Amino acid sequence: MSAAALPYAITALVPVLIGPLPVDSQSMTVPLCNGGTITIPLDDGEAPMDNRQCHPSGCHAGTSREKGKRTI
Repeated sequence: MSAAALPYAITALVPVLIGPLPVDSQSMTVPLCNGGTITIPLDDGEAPMDNRQCHPSGCHAGTSREKGKRTI
């Protein structure tokens, strides 16, 4: 490596030495395919509770269709 390229090489390594910068926002704005944006909050709150009171056979994961097809 030449002596002239050494400052450029060191400058390229500065982001590695610094690391990620701190982020102050509590939300993330994501662009959508149609040109719009959506904002997703990044709170440290509790996860939403699963309060569904549906019948197990009505949910997709509740039963297997293959079990009903099998007859002996």
